[in-house]
Order: sequence, then C-alpha cells, then structure tokens
Amino acid sequence: MKKSILTHWIIMETLDFITKISKKTTNLGQHLIKKSIMKKSILTLTMVVLNLLVFAQSPKLAVISFDANDKVLITSELTELLRIEISKHNKYEMIDRYEIAEALSSAEIISTTCFSKSCLTKAGEELGVQWAVSGSADKIGDALFIRLRMLNLKTKAIEKEVVREFLYIPEKINTMITICVNEMLDIPNDQVIVNSLSNRESYESAINNPYYQTLNLSGPRMGYTFFTGEAARILQAPKEEGGYDAFPAFFQMGYQFEKQYLNEGKWQALFEFIPLVSGLDQGYFIPSFTIMNGIRSNKNGLEFAIGPSVNFGTETKKYENADGEWVRPEDEENINNEPLEFKADSRGQVRMKTYVVIAAGYSLKSGKLNIPINAFVVPSRDNFRFGFSFGFNARK
Repeated sequence: MKKSILTHWIIMETLDFITKISKKTTNLGQHLIKKSIMKKSILTLTMVVLNLLVFAQSPKLAVISFDANDKVLITSELTELLRIEISKHNKYEMIDRYEIAEALSSAEIISTTCFSKSCLTKAGEELGVQWAVSGSADKIGDALFIRLRMLNLKTKAIEKEVVREFLYIPEKINTMITICVNEMLDIPNDQVIVNSLSNRESYESAINNPYYQTLNLSGPRMGYTFFTGEAARILQAPKEEGGYDAFPAFFQMGYQFEKQYLNEGKWQALFEFIPLVSGLDQGYFIPSFTIMNGIRSNKNGLEFAIGPSVNFGTETKKYENADGEWVRPEDEENINNEPLEFKADSRGQVRMKTYVVIAAGYSLKSGKLNIPINAFVVPSRDNFRFGFSFGFNARK
C-alpha cells in the first residue's frame, strides 16, 4: 500500500511539474525547456525505480518452532514443512534452518521449546526478521488441532493466528499444514479437500483416499464382442441370403469418457460414455454409443455398471414362416399375413436399435499406469451377446 501511494505521488508531482513548465513555454525558449523537462523526467523515473526496488524487498520471516504431542508426528519435519509451505508463495524472505540454528545457538535459545510470545520475540530479534512463526499439532481424542501463530516483531503482537480442527489422519499432515498456511496468507483453499479432512461424514473417504486421487479410467478401449443364436446365424449366412458372410465375433475399439459425480468411502459413483466402432476386422463399420451408470472401488478398481446402448445396423422387415424361419415377403409370399418385424439383414436399410449393457470390471495398476479390464453381456431374446474389453490410461 505504501509503495503504491508513494509511486502515485511521484507520478502526479512529475505531471504537475511538466504542466507548469509547458504553460511558461514560449517559441523562443522551446529547445531549452524541452531539455530541462527531459532531465527532470529522467531524474523522476530514476527515483521511482529506486523506490520500487526499496519497497519490493520482501519482509524477512523465520519459522522458529513446531510442537506436537503425538509420537507419530516428528517436530523437526513439521518445522521444515511449515517453512517450505510458506516459502512456496514468495511473499517473504525466508531464513533457512541452518541460519536459525546458528543464531539461536549463539543466543542460547532452544528452538524446540521456544513457543511463548516472549521467546519468539527474542528469537526474531536475534535473527533480524520482521515476522516470527511457530506452530503446533495437538491430538485430542480422534481429532488433530493445527495452530499457526505469526508474530509481528515491530508491534510485539500476534497479528495472525490460525486454528483448525482436522480428523486424526497423520499421513495427511502435509495437506493439513498447507491448508493452514493458505488460510494464514489469505490464499483460498480447495473446499473439497478441506471438507474431506475436517468433516466426520467424510472420514472413511479420507482414509481410503489419502492422496485425493479418485480412480479415473478415461481412455481408449478395445476388445471383442461375440454373437450367439439368431444373430450368429445371420452373420455367418451368405450375403445373397441376407447374411454378412462373417465370423460371429467382431473386434471393437473406441474411447471411454467418464465423470465421477459422487465419491464417498471406498466407492465412487460415475457416469460413462463409450463410443465404439465394431467389425473393422471383417470389413464392416458398425458404430455404437453406450451410456452407463455405475459404481467403482477406489481401492482396487472393481466396478459394476449398467446402461443403454444405441447400435446402427442394416435391417429389413421379415415374418416367421411355418418352418420357424424369418423371411422377407418378397422371397416367400406371406399367405397367412404373419406380422412383420425388423430383423438384421445385409440387404436392408440402416436403422437404429437399442439394447441394455451389463458390465463388470477390474483395474490393474502398475505405477501410474491403469489397465482396466471389463466383461459385458447384452441380454436379448434372439441376439444375446457377450464380450470383453481392455484399455489403459496414466494417472497424472
């Protein structure tokens, strides 16, 4: 604030000076006045730069101590962690631990017991800083209280203090300190992360997801689908009979898009959209689109899903004759006026057909690589299908 006020004052004074000189300018002395203005402007700009450099120096800050009443938490590590988290934001000139240790040792100040305001003041004065910081982590029952205090050496008062209650999850102490540092420095936190460590309702979720990375398996998919019954017979039939002269198993490939909309405890609920193309291995291009809703375990990748699928294929109207075969009226006269139904036929027109897909899967993990493997079935009266798919993606 002081820097911006001073800079504004200097600029306004310079403009006022230039205005006064301009009013006194005459045609006879224009050259000399312009020269004077240039010198004054250069001098003013130099003053502005020097003032900016002076005020741009960050205030010095030293993290003196961090106390913890739980043996799982190591105070030296917490002290250094607090120091690192504050230094990430480049708001203060941080004093490193070696300088602090040397200065406090010379002053016979023991940092591991320096928590009172008077001790922090003495330590800060020895280090020549403007701010001294200390912290503490206290386990009370199943809660962990994190407290950060920021002492202003000029006023000898605690000007900033943050106290937060978290669930007792020691492996997330790093994130807890990050949250408290952000709050102390007026930096917004991710409320989802704060809630997962603070709300008892999210306790199980925090335990099962200590790294806040829900399992996301968006990525390419490939596999095979196998046909049975009437569908298999039609696929294998000659083309002149309306078949496809194909093997009743199609290779398919596509991409799975997914979005998690609920993540609690061991499980997450997700929405999946899977466009696929089948039959490329046998010279066919059969597109399909599947929308699924399911659940997945964040711990082992086990999942179940169900949803509608839209397929496109060639069909024509047929009726079932006395021999139980489906034939076209133009191939065999429908003398009994049997009802006509659309059936798969390579001589027909492209039509859309819907199915329901039931799927289950499991995800293999290798480092950051996820390898989802899925099996699925498409129940139908005369077109029962089943298959498998696999894919991969990398956790960022």
